[in-house]
Amino acid sequence: MNALAAPFVAALPAEVFAFFVVLVRIGAALVAMPGFGEVYVPVRIRLGLALAVAATIAPPVASTLPAMPETIFPLAGIFVQESLVGAFIGLAARFSLSALTIGGTIIAQQGGLAAATLFDPGFGQQGTAVSSILVATALAVIFTADLHHLLLRALADSYALFPPTQTVPLGDWAEAFVRWTSNAFLVGVQIAAPFLVFGLVLNLAMGLIARLMPQMQIFFITQPLQIAVSLFALAVAMSAAMIAFERGFLDKLEPLLLRP
Repeated sequence: MNALAAPFVAALPAEVFAFFVVLVRIGAALVAMPGFGEVYVPVRIRLGLALAVAATIAPPVASTLPAMPETIFPLAGIFVQESLVGAFIGLAARFSLSALTIGGTIIAQQGGLAAATLFDPGFGQQGTAVSSILVATALAVIFTADLHHLLLRALADSYALFPPTQTVPLGDWAEAFVRWTSNAFLVGVQIAAPFLVFGLVLNLAMGLIARLMPQMQIFFITQPLQIAVSLFALAVAMSAAMIAFERGFLDKLEPLLLRP
């Protein structure tokens, strides 16, 4: 098999090889990145964007790329490593949306809106209405605040942080994923903290009234009030949730950016 593949690999010009090595990293990152890799973005647009970004980045980083291998297996190893680096950069930004999904789910449960589901644009699946609204707003913030420029800059700087000629630090990446997961739960609970207090007080009041007046249908009486107060509190807390999202987004990307 190596003998059959060697002439084909050797026939690739060095420029084309460098372009495809860069394209693998860029494509893997864009698939995982928020805003660029959403399921509702047409595949042709994502492919065209990946080709354009790869064509822009390939010439400056060509000197950091490994030499073109003579057999197929080293070539496949390079492509696998580049795809892992790209996916790591894309997931670094994607994890910031997880905090909003967690916080939105808690808010929906405390506000009586857990049964209302919508399409979650950040994860391509059904989610609570509150988490879907938070994620959609966060995606809008990414582009209106030009945070997507940081994503593209992180891709360009990744060739200095993770050179293709060196082995990827899988141990450090695993530690980063654990830290991002715990931070997502922490930020999500912080976003939903006022609603947890409101839900606790409301449930205690409902339980007390139900004990004092068993004949009263307390659930049907308080449900509209619970939803109305939750929606009002969500409108007030939306800006704080977006600030928390932006801070977490920057905290995850700053280690991937070279200092000027």
